[in-house]
Amino acid sequence: MAVRKLARSWQYDFTLEGHGRQRRAGFRTKAEALEAQRQRREDLISGRKRILLADAYELYMSATTMKDRSRDTYKDRWKRIEPVLGHYYIEEVTTVALDRLVASMPQHLSPKTINENLTLVRAVLRFMWKRGQLMHVPYVPTQPVPEYRPDWYTEGERDRLLDGIIERYPQWYTFFYLTMRLGLRRGEVYAISKDRIRDIPPHLIIDRAVQEGNSQREAKLIPRKNNRVLTLPLPQDAADAIRWHIREGYSGPEFLFSKTGKWAKQLNSHAKPLRVVQEELGLRVIGHHQIGRHSVGSQAATRGHSLKIIQAQLGHRSEASTHRYAHLGDGARLRLVESLQPTSPPHVNVRSTE
Repeated sequence: MAVRKLARSWQYDFTLEGHGRQRRAGFRTKAEALEAQRQRREDLISGRKRILLADAYELYMSATTMKDRSRDTYKDRWKRIEPVLGHYYIEEVTTVALDRLVASMPQHLSPKTINENLTLVRAVLRFMWKRGQLMHVPYVPTQPVPEYRPDWYTEGERDRLLDGIIERYPQWYTFFYLTMRLGLRRGEVYAISKDRIRDIPPHLIIDRAVQEGNSQREAKLIPRKNNRVLTLPLPQDAADAIRWHIREGYSGPEFLFSKTGKWAKQLNSHAKPLRVVQEELGLRVIGHHQIGRHSVGSQAATRGHSLKIIQAQLGHRSEASTHRYAHLGDGARLRLVESLQPTSPPHVNVRSTE
């Protein structure tokens, strides 16, 4: 009998004459093992080479260009996917198999995290489909994600925070000033160097970012997100803040926010000063991304600036990304309602029924 039940296990495998035992982590039922045996025989007769999802993943990772942090994230996700789907051939990764993957995930995972794992499987399958190795990409059943609106600072809260920073941590003042005036990412602010600052006309070139390190590598300079160069006009107040920072001796010989040209692995040197000042002033404790990009985009949208201008300032490739950053404050909605007020509301001049 070619199909057998494995010793001390509930799984099955099969043997093909001349090709040895075909296990690949085993099959759950005898029927699955018989079907795999039949399919394997047909492949050998036709000369067709089938590709496992695990092998397709390795091809995908070797062919795509991504930064180290993204690669590390994908590897972590694959550790959860491989035990469930890694031994499947790419043609066998159906919607039912993806449902099995979702059911195998821990209960504490959020819908967004589950969708991120499913997105990786879909990316691998699309990669193989584009190369003619797969007839079609199956439907990927994503989980509904609750709407999440991140916090952001109004202009008044921004000014209060900056006043607290310059009083308590003056060496970090320009770091947060550029963050909250220009809407830069954390790594982009750390990477600002003197040779990227132009005086006539004043502008700042953002073409690099500092990538956070881990136990295997140090923090290092990498190209900016999507390898795009962002040239930002530099307002006079921001240029003055940079000159003040250099004049006070807070900058290094090359970088504004690194004395030695190196950075902490976790890239969180700014986090403690930010949290301390927020707590001392009674401000909402939110992170760098919220006080920077979300606040700049939301303040601009509340003031009535067009989405195209906000997109250009934040350096997004599509308006869809900008929509996630440009939140409207109550002031903008109130102005909308006030602009629709009737010229002579009847209740203003109505006489009392008495």
